[in-house]
Amino acid sequence: MKKLLPLLLASVAATAFADVDRTKQPAPDPAPTASFPDYRTVTLPNGLKVFVIEDDRKPTVTFRLIIRSGSIADGDKKGTAGFVAGLLNRGTEHRDAATFALETDSIGVKVEASGGDDAISVAAGGLTKYTDRILDLLSDAVLHPSFAPDQFARVQRQTLSGLEAEKQQPSSLAGKLAGKVVFGNFPYGDYLKPEDVTAIKREDLVAFHKAHFLPNNASLAVVGDVKADAILPLIEKTFGSWQKGEVPALKLGKVPVLKGLTIHLVDRPGSVQSNIIVLSDAPPRNNPDLPELNVVNATLGGGFSGRLFQNLREKHGWTYGSSSAFDYKKLAGAFQATAETRNEVTAPAVAEILKEITRIRDEPAKEEEIALQRQYNVGNYLLSLENTSRTAQRVQDIDLYGLPADFYKSYAHRMSVVTPAQVEELAKKYLTAENVAIVVVGEAKEIKPELDKIGKVIVYDQELKPVAP
Repeated sequence: MKKLLPLLLASVAATAFADVDRTKQPAPDPAPTASFPDYRTVTLPNGLKVFVIEDDRKPTVTFRLIIRSGSIADGDKKGTAGFVAGLLNRGTEHRDAATFALETDSIGVKVEASGGDDAISVAAGGLTKYTDRILDLLSDAVLHPSFAPDQFARVQRQTLSGLEAEKQQPSSLAGKLAGKVVFGNFPYGDYLKPEDVTAIKREDLVAFHKAHFLPNNASLAVVGDVKADAILPLIEKTFGSWQKGEVPALKLGKVPVLKGLTIHLVDRPGSVQSNIIVLSDAPPRNNPDLPELNVVNATLGGGFSGRLFQNLREKHGWTYGSSSAFDYKKLAGAFQATAETRNEVTAPAVAEILKEITRIRDEPAKEEEIALQRQYNVGNYLLSLENTSRTAQRVQDIDLYGLPADFYKSYAHRMSVVTPAQVEELAKKYLTAENVAIVVVGEAKEIKPELDKIGKVIVYDQELKPVAP
């Protein structure tokens, strides 16, 4: 009987797979209609919104607190929000920088802060058994930063050194100028200059913290091996005495609209290659078509299978890679297609990028091509759900950007059913090859004559200041 069992199992397996055609790729399973975890929302009496996602797969917990004021709230002191974020974990009123670092290291916890355009985030995570201590360290960094003069001076020096290094990086020059030509004088277009850094004083950080670090201007997401009924009282005990206040109103101008085709060339003598960014206007983060636009963008320039890569890299061999992306912010957005090429093919590469943008608008895509991009986007999204910090951010994004409550519940499903007709329709709606700003960093004498044939060229020096013709 023992000898017959392996033969019997082999026979059953052979029968089960006899009808499988191994020359064809199996069709993917349909995307789940609800692929985002449920969460509980509570607002404390002081206005702090708390989101709790229970996930007991690992004995860890992640806390992420955001302040709904980013660099857009800098006002006349550009860089203030970024400096505040950079100093939150460098000492508090109760722990100097060394003590704070020692305590976090002792329990394997990182307290990390970062500043963005629309918000400042502070995250901390570790083993669930250290939940009390993690919350204590996080709250100390958020509520009682010391902005110690020695740490402030150090960050200031590091920032100035970084800005100096960026002058030698074509990608940094291109990125800064790209923001300026798309957003103009709107704060999203600002970039730090040395004079901005030296103008910031410690008192500016203290004032920003006092004005914007308010519970009614914040949210806290908790993801991990915790129970909502147990963690909420602890959060209220930790943050309940945080006093709410009036959030300063932002005084903002209008976001400019790109019209016509212009080329902005940063002259970098000695460059043997060019950095190219083709830019156009895009909707803000709460755009209702965002999941479907992911598939549109993936088709155009979302990776190795994107049309830009296949054209500029595979067909012409002009670049190591070419891609595109939408940059969604709270009040506006931008689309960009990028490539790095040799000097002699800079203008042809720009022309091919514009050609591909036009083609996705005007020529219907094949179902096989769109199916590949659907699978890629849905798969990436489902994998990202394993990242607790990413999950915390998404929950807070619903609140920060005013997204529908079920936005991430339907996210994967909506991407999984995009059709070629939708791709064409959305490309016509959101992409253009006519109202664009093209940023190029390279050697002007080598590439400008051919760029002149595409459109009006404005030349800048490496300080990003226009050069007289």
